[in-house]
Amino acid sequence: MTAQQLPFHWKSFGVRIILPVGLTIGLFILALFEFVIPTIQENSMDRKREMIRELTNSAWNILAKLDNDERLGVLTREQAQKQAIGQIRNLQYGQQMKDYFWINDMHPRMVIHPYRTDLNGTDLSNYQDPNGKRMFVEFVRVVKKDGFGYVDYMWQDRDNKNQIVPKISYVKGFAPWGWIIGTGIYIDDVQAEITLLTHAVMKIAGVILLLMLLLLATIIRQSYRTQKQLWIEEEALKQTQSGLFFSEKMASLGKLSAMVAHEINNPLSGILSYARLSSRYLDNASCDPGITAEIKENLSFIANEAKRCGNIVQNLMLFAKRASGEVKEAHLNEIIDVSLKVIDHSVKMKNLEVRKELGQGDDLIQCDAGAIQQILIAMIVNSMESSSPGGVITVSTDYSDPERVRVVLRDCGAGISPDALPNIFEPFFSTKESNKSLGLGLSMVYGVVQRHGGTISVDSRVGVGTEFVITLPRTYQAMTNHTE
Repeated sequence: MTAQQLPFHWKSFGVRIILPVGLTIGLFILALFEFVIPTIQENSMDRKREMIRELTNSAWNILAKLDNDERLGVLTREQAQKQAIGQIRNLQYGQQMKDYFWINDMHPRMVIHPYRTDLNGTDLSNYQDPNGKRMFVEFVRVVKKDGFGYVDYMWQDRDNKNQIVPKISYVKGFAPWGWIIGTGIYIDDVQAEITLLTHAVMKIAGVILLLMLLLLATIIRQSYRTQKQLWIEEEALKQTQSGLFFSEKMASLGKLSAMVAHEINNPLSGILSYARLSSRYLDNASCDPGITAEIKENLSFIANEAKRCGNIVQNLMLFAKRASGEVKEAHLNEIIDVSLKVIDHSVKMKNLEVRKELGQGDDLIQCDAGAIQQILIAMIVNSMESSSPGGVITVSTDYSDPERVRVVLRDCGAGISPDALPNIFEPFFSTKESNKSLGLGLSMVYGVVQRHGGTISVDSRVGVGTEFVITLPRTYQAMTNHTE
């Protein structure tokens, strides 16, 4: 059968995979421009406002210290105020050390301004910015009302009298002397920082979108190849004996690929659901300030689920190539958790329950974590296929031995007949119907366990269930072992 003759259902494939991913990308872009970037802008402005508030409080403490010296008789008021003016005049900060503080009184008159010395001692009651706002009168009004606050207006850019720009200042009254001290931020500076942050976010978002597109392309390519190979092998199996090595290998790859394609659809469904949920939260964000954390959590779930898709495809390729991963220290409990998450949806679809009974103690071992995860998945899938709806599959561990760890997989399925039990780890042997047989599952499990220097035993009774016990050394040591 040629590739053109393959019954590849593009419409169904598009609805199941391409459409959800496309919607997810669209919702991601919508969330980026409607929520993430505006939130960055708002948070940046809030941080700047908080900064000038704290800076003003620090400068205000200088006045409080000198006022206390006056009360103790260390200084006269004139001396205290003179020292205050000198210190505030020289108190500058910022990247160019040109940001400053000023003081005016409640009249208002300018007490000290480091750049507008022409205003020192001047009555500011009628002083206006280019928009007609009497900002110094507004300073007095805010202080009389609350003691402190923010005021926005137009003012010269630091020491440049010829450049008038928007500014927000925080002012605080000093009641003992009838003074108001303040400092401010220039909106243009904040916008420049926001622009840099926005560009950084856009670059990260671009990388994420690129990865999502690459993932979609990988899924389409892999699914097409799997579908093509599946139908080619089905046609070949009608004309050749089912025991040929190449045919059995391709049938195994085809069925595992179909399972992977199904599992890929599950996290993508999660992506779509949580993206839609985030969209609804965005619609209500204005009336619920606490929604931000929940939206961030949902968006984080979207990213994790996308990574999960890539891991599933990678596991398929590792199995198809029979490649070995890197041997390093890993936590067996984490490997088991990941394995169960990969097949969680399939377990639920079959109305089964997988229970974890993880032992107490040190679960750290040296192993090829990817290979261990693969054999756990293969064994659980076998248990699922032999179990009836409502059945229970138990995965337990024992870490009491300081040299070795034990993993026990127990099901309540159909069991294995005594005649077949001695042969279950042989390549291409299967107790399933010929058209459903993978033939490589338990042989692969045995090979991985053997490669790790471990042992695997099985106990099964027809109609009762099967129990596999895998024993692995904590330190990786490749050696040959026999099945018990």
